[in-house]
Amino acid sequence: MLAMLPEPELVMDTPVLSTLYAAATESLVSDASATSTFEKMITEAFTHGTIDTFTKDLLDTEKLIKKDFEVKSMPGPWRSAKSVITSAMKLNIKLVDSNGGYFGKTALQNKIKQTKVDTKEPINSDDYANKIIKLLMEIPDDLDSGLIFRLVADFLRDAD
Repeated sequence: MLAMLPEPELVMDTPVLSTLYAAATESLVSDASATSTFEKMITEAFTHGTIDTFTKDLLDTEKLIKKDFEVKSMPGPWRSAKSVITSAMKLNIKLVDSNGGYFGKTALQNKIKQTKVDTKEPINSDDYANKIIKLLMEIPDDLDSGLIFRLVADFLRDAD
């Protein structure tokens, strides 16, 4: 009778099979993997549910990738996906559409842009005047401040 040996216990120091690690390594290989990187990252973001836990996992993965592959910064597709997804999460923009599918990167970018446009605070006359006065008080040295003041004065005189 054969003696049954216990299965060796697998201990993984690196999350080689984690979704974020896979997305990061793909983004190192080729810019063509940008779509795959985004898809993996948004899937992971959705499973986290909170920006805090997702951001922690992102940073942990980045540290590991930088150490394992001796890179100083993450590749463009990774940084771009991270920026779009974390911005959407911070603005409480849903990552999933009404059909249960993930929004694409461009769709999320448009939603982020729309949110920022909608939240722009209205400006009153005093604030606007103060903004103009501040600009006139801080004329760059390479410009002729006398000429600028004359042009503004001419404009104001002709505006009446």
